[in-house]
Amino acid sequence: MKDDASAKLLEDVNKLLKDEGVNLQEEQDQQELAENFILPALESSKDIQRHLYTDFTSGGGMLRKVKNKAITKIANITRNTVEKSFMRQQKFNDNILKLASYLLKENKKLKEELKQLKQQYGK
Repeated sequence: MKDDASAKLLEDVNKLLKDEGVNLQEEQDQQELAENFILPALESSKDIQRHLYTDFTSGGGMLRKVKNKAITKIANITRNTVEKSFMRQQKFNDNILKLASYLLKENKKLKEELKQLKQQYGK
């Protein structure tokens, strides 16, 4: 049963990658894959806290005011509980994005230098 589910999941992932234009059978440049997929994914995960502060209040009336007050208190308790871990995760995501960007730029520069050295010494 587990093998069937794993096989189906793998098949779905391969189909998704094919739909996205990623061909795993071809030899692809790791730098290109990182620039096209990893960096955009890291960029989109930069602001994970934005949904934490959405406003829950709406409408008027006495019952709505009581409801909004209760929802606001629950929202504040939730925010206080998860905010610190979200901040840590946000900092981690920012650092990983900076590191990956730097490493990719450095790798590209070193590849160019290697290419020039190969041309210079005829290898």
